[in-house]
Amino acid sequence: MLFVLIALWSVGIVLLLSDSRKSSIRWLSGVAFCGGSGALSALVGDTLLPYAQERQAGDALLSVLEGLRIISSLMQYYGLPYTFVMFAFSYNPAYMTPRRKRWLALVLFVPIAATLLFVRPIHPIPFRLTAAWAVPAVGLASLWVVFKRESHGTMRLNDRLTGLAIVPTVLLCSVMNYVLPSFGFIEMWRYNTWIIAFAVLVFTVAIFNYGFLGIRFLIQTRKLDVSIRAVTSGTAVLNHAIKNDVGKTKLFGEKIRTYAERTDQPELAADIAVVLSATRHIQEMIARVQDQTQELALRPAWNRPGAMLETLRDQLAVESSAVRIHLSVPDSLELYCDRAQTMEMWNNLLTNAIEAMPAGGDITVKVYDIKNYTVAEIKDTGPGMDKKLLKQVMEPFFTTKGDRRMNFGLGLSYCYQVMKKHGGGFDLYSQPGKGTTAIMRFPKNKKRSWSG
Repeated sequence: MLFVLIALWSVGIVLLLSDSRKSSIRWLSGVAFCGGSGALSALVGDTLLPYAQERQAGDALLSVLEGLRIISSLMQYYGLPYTFVMFAFSYNPAYMTPRRKRWLALVLFVPIAATLLFVRPIHPIPFRLTAAWAVPAVGLASLWVVFKRESHGTMRLNDRLTGLAIVPTVLLCSVMNYVLPSFGFIEMWRYNTWIIAFAVLVFTVAIFNYGFLGIRFLIQTRKLDVSIRAVTSGTAVLNHAIKNDVGKTKLFGEKIRTYAERTDQPELAADIAVVLSATRHIQEMIARVQDQTQELALRPAWNRPGAMLETLRDQLAVESSAVRIHLSVPDSLELYCDRAQTMEMWNNLLTNAIEAMPAGGDITVKVYDIKNYTVAEIKDTGPGMDKKLLKQVMEPFFTTKGDRRMNFGLGLSYCYQVMKKHGGGFDLYSQPGKGTTAIMRFPKNKKRSWSG
């Protein structure tokens, strides 16, 4: 049971550290902590309490251990179905309004409170009575998790892995904890160890390879945050030093050119023109690096994303007539964002997509509302990328473009920064031969009716 305790509570802590603002993650961590409480109860009852009795510990310590055993056991038996149902309706919020969710939490608590208040003894629990409400609740919640439908195809694998790790585990543990004890098989919960080991294995594989409720993205973005901070601070110092020296070079170069023209030295004038051209090129590079590495100060306002994207489509149509850009944006949709930074981000992504399809292709741009976010998708029909390359393209200064003179590999990290400043998320999906999709989630944390 020590393994189960450590494994489940570790999963719960990882979930909370990943994004405690999401209700689905909070409730799933509750499932892990409640499951771990059952392991703690078994550990106390099988190991700690007998050891204390063998050493003739005082009555106070024995009472504390016995109380810990009972409370931990009750946390598992009553807390597990409750937190799992609440997780299911947070993970798949279809038809669930905040009001309905509050009523669900209250109604689900009624049988727990009634059992604790009116049934004696409170431990061991009345298995048949508890199974009568816990098993149907867990079954319904499992179906709710399984039937979640992700709108974007690249997220479906994430959903499948989430369901594979959670649903079989909770269903089998419910059989061991409620159904079989109702028929007299009390000790079957000990086999939960193998079930939970399978769930932890799936969870671990998912977070490092495919994503599990966004945790893989957390690991990647933490690494990306460190890289961007290092790049931002380093380039700020470098830009300052280079700008000063280039400025001096340009100043004295202009003086030499004036002197060469005044003294009629065409060869010297031609040479210094090369030097001045090089200084201008260095200044342009410095400006571009600084624009995409400096700290972003947002000026958010309400905007119409449809109009913004139409402007970009018209501009980019001049550059490549072979690539068709299709927009799917409701006319009434409004987006609270920094217009300039958002348009620059979309311009980067659209330009990347066009450059990935030199022979032509299609780009589909969708903007739509979901429960807590306004989502923008930009999908191309280009060659796509494999998993290894996909992990690298977000790193600052990594580029797949052959011409590196003005391509610094900062575009995607800039997109990530813009979305982070907005309090949203930026994800990139790609498969070889199936194109690339960029997904941006803008939080709907401000509401007002559009006027004007």
